[in-house]
Amino acid sequence: MVAAIRQHVVVKKGGVVEVRSSQLRAGANAEVIVLVDADEQKREAAGGEQARAFEALQHTMGLKAGAAAAWAADARRERKASSRRRERSGR
Repeated sequence: MVAAIRQHVVVKKGGVVEVRSSQLRAGANAEVIVLVDADEQKREAAGGEQARAFEALQHTMGLKAGAAAAWAADARRERKASSRRRERSGR
């Protein structure tokens, strides 16, 4: 007889998927089919491409962590200053 166990799990680092159940007997043979959310895979692939492009841009511009932090702080200051100017002008 075949018993089905359905669980929703998160894939761990290295592509590891764990299934735990009191219905599983140690030493028993089991067939495992993994169905991965296709939309999630697309999002992860796009995010990976964007991260690689960003890292390449940083490298070509010679940006280091300290320079990136300084740039972010400057950008925040400029946004705040711009917001204050708009508030004073009544926009």
